[in-house]
Amino acid sequence: SRYPALHNHRAPSETKEEMDEPLFGGISRREIFIERFANAFIISTTMGTLATSVVQAVRTGVYMHTLLGLAVCLFAAIEVRLVNWYRVGDLEPTFKYIIFMLGFSISFLCLVANMYFFLF
Repeated sequence: SRYPALHNHRAPSETKEEMDEPLFGGISRREIFIERFANAFIISTTMGTLATSVVQAVRTGVYMHTLLGLAVCLFAAIEVRLVNWYRVGDLEPTFKYIIFMLGFSISFLCLVANMYFFLF
């Protein structure tokens, strides 16, 4: 080709290992533990809320409860995906606070939904 330097997408000093590193540095074991615990907590509370919504919908005959449970599951799926992207290094470190706030919001939504199912 006429311009061989244009076809080389990486600098000559970069190795494959340098290119495979996360974009913003590695993640400590403590952060990995916190993220996995948060994922497990969000998934378990969401599945509990979904199960409760289905049981209450069948028991009371109000099938709108199931839609609330499905909405909570969709929000939890977004949270899990964001955590996975953060763990891989595709998101900036500033997204960590947004991820934690979204997880707190989902947990609070599950609490409110379960109170609604059992108290009203």
